[in-house]
Amino acid sequence: LAVERLLQEIPEVAECDRVTGDDCFVARVYLRSIQHLDEVLNRIIDKAQTSTSIVKSQVVKRRPAPFVTE
Repeated sequence: LAVERLLQEIPEVAECDRVTGDDCFVARVYLRSIQHLDEVLNRIIDKAQTSTSIVKSQVVKRRPAPFVTE
């Protein structure tokens, strides 16, 4: 819960999901630069291990589930 609270308090975190597998959370963050990334990671590093991936392009934009009816 400490990491969850920490992520909630970081303003750069746009959204965060709890996931299965090796990682507990996937957080999407708004950043100005790699230096800014390092600053955000430094706030987390004492509480959790991190792995970073950078989105190069969006192949499919978020869309409604196909089984949702109006």
